[in-house]
Amino acid sequence: MIGRARENWRRFKESKPGHRFQDHYRHQQQGSSGRSNLQVILSIVGGFLVVGGGIIAVPGPGPGWLIILLGLGMIAGVSLSFASFIDRVEVKLRGLARWMVGLWVAWPALVKVLMLLAILVCAVTLGYGIYYLIFAG
Repeated sequence: MIGRARENWRRFKESKPGHRFQDHYRHQQQGSSGRSNLQVILSIVGGFLVVGGGIIAVPGPGPGWLIILLGLGMIAGVSLSFASFIDRVEVKLRGLARWMVGLWVAWPALVKVLMLLAILVCAVTLGYGIYYLIFAG
């Protein structure tokens, strides 16, 4: 099972951005002839649950983003339309990330420090708000 996961990850990394999830879908369909509707529904529901768990895990230490990617891969393995949608989103997010990195490099050090302080204040405020809702509310 671990060997199969490693092989899937290697194949996923080698695919071109904008085609990764569609390639994953095609590979999954080749390997699963006669998949029942129940298995498809369980893969979709399980994928959304895994994505939800990944979203919860992102703020903490650990592989939150990888968990989200795993859940998206589970869903994309049974739905070509979802796979193509996620591929389009990946391309747009990569463009946004390049733009943001370009901005970050161009900003002076003072602006970077102020931006990091603003992010820190937002994170602390969010953490306190969650703490207050769970334990003090």
